[in-house]
Amino acid sequence: MKATTGTACHTFGELLQGQREGVPFLVSLPIASYVNATFYPSASGELLTSPQKIKVRRILRHLMREYQISIQGTLLLEQSLPEGKGFATSTADMIAACRAVSKAYKLRLLPQHISSMLVQVEPTDGIMYEEVVAYQHHHGRVVASLGQLPPMKIIGVDRGGKVDTVSFNKRQAAYTPQEEKEYDHLLLKLQEAFRTGDSELIGHVATRSAEMHQKRLPHPDFNELKALCQDIGGLGVVVAHSGTLAGILLDASSSSCAHQTDVLRQCMENWHRSIYTFDTARNQKGITV
Repeated sequence: MKATTGTACHTFGELLQGQREGVPFLVSLPIASYVNATFYPSASGELLTSPQKIKVRRILRHLMREYQISIQGTLLLEQSLPEGKGFATSTADMIAACRAVSKAYKLRLLPQHISSMLVQVEPTDGIMYEEVVAYQHHHGRVVASLGQLPPMKIIGVDRGGKVDTVSFNKRQAAYTPQEEKEYDHLLLKLQEAFRTGDSELIGHVATRSAEMHQKRLPHPDFNELKALCQDIGGLGVVVAHSGTLAGILLDASSSSCAHQTDVLRQCMENWHRSIYTFDTARNQKGITV
């Protein structure tokens, strides 16, 4: 058996996250940053992975039980981003690992199969699907398929520290009926924005979702980012709803995008934060599937 590869994209938080009809949901913001998994099959009788990647081992055990196979070999991950930030690192690692191993054993592994396994490990993002989806991250169910994002760029900052996804989701404050109604309305707006390629409306939804989430997980730079976004003519503000990231969305097709990027990065240098620049992903599967 030859070495096989799999990949999955990271995210920069969520365009929208809240609750509808009593069920939490999210719409991840996929970025053109990909974790690459390489699986080297062997007859050693054991599965070797990085000791830090506990969730990857768990998902591969689920894969073995689901398909009644014995996975033997070494799995390596490259270009994985830091965990606990809002990059969906754990989700991306597990998806890339599943894709690499499924190739080696010629498994027909559909996105819904990956989804059903991942939610047994932790609340997850919907980046196993090719298109952006509205996704019930506790149950692994797709609410709606939205399509592909228009080209956008994110200039973001990390407030530092980590947020444990499992612990955070367990202590989530209850949503009010008024909030649920607004989240329902925001999802309808986001669906319309994807249909029409309206990047400004996408930015509006992201900003409102970030604003509503401030009382649950406040980001200290949110108000400054919102003001800076308005000054620079950006599309909106995006946050990691269970992470430490926040950033400004720009229209990547605009002739002023490069200038806006330079100005934003210069402003943020004085904040003493880690600064990130990403393009949005056009295909969540990435280059190698």
